[in-house]
Amino acid sequence: MAHGTLKHCRSWLFVPGHDAERLADALASRADVIVVDLEEFTPSASRDAACQAFADVADSCRQNGCLPMARINALDRGGRHELTSLMGGAPAAVFLPQVDEANQLEALASALDGEERRWGMPRGATAIVPTLESRLGVERADDLLRASPRIAAALLGTGDLARVLGLSAEERSAALAPFRQRFLRSCRDAGVLAIDGPWPETQGFDADQVWSRQCGFRARCVVDTRQVEPLHRLLPPLSSLTIRPKRPRT
Repeated sequence: MAHGTLKHCRSWLFVPGHDAERLADALASRADVIVVDLEEFTPSASRDAACQAFADVADSCRQNGCLPMARINALDRGGRHELTSLMGGAPAAVFLPQVDEANQLEALASALDGEERRWGMPRGATAIVPTLESRLGVERADDLLRASPRIAAALLGTGDLARVLGLSAEERSAALAPFRQRFLRSCRDAGVLAIDGPWPETQGFDADQVWSRQCGFRARCVVDTRQVEPLHRLLPPLSSLTIRPKRPRT
């Protein structure tokens, strides 16, 4: 199983799967990764159509030199159906939201085994990227990130984490710093790429990105195409990044 390409990706752009204009903007942004977000950005009534369209989106991504991925809902909340519908597009990775139990990732890995067999793909071709969005998820990161060999990267869901913690915009940076640092350490220890969470404000992205880079993050989720260029400017290519081998669970 090889997911080495993912570790060179700096910009992970999340987009709705039902909005053709925003998908076109995403393709023009030169982001390294485009994630069709079925969980948060795509209305429930549009998810089936977005899944059916994913294969075309994925082809466009590859033609534009970026990796196509998708974030599904929890498997027991429609994600299993979404996975079946979109796997024909061969996503490079599948994101799972709100992860705080290893069995969530084990179940997704098992589902991917079946889908890859069905589509004639090599076993393990599809990476898993868990989204840790709660205090509990961050506390359990050391174990969660070893739940499957498919886990090549992880995303810190700072937006949901800030809401859970009841943080205002003014409190966000300082209060989330310890969670971001702990998440980064867990990813390094597990040998996976740490994807820092998005910056939701219209101001302050550059300063926060400088802090993120100084901490050691080498990849970031963005939800605004206008942040891709400054992210690439402030974050050097990952060609020299070395990710340590993943340690087995004990």
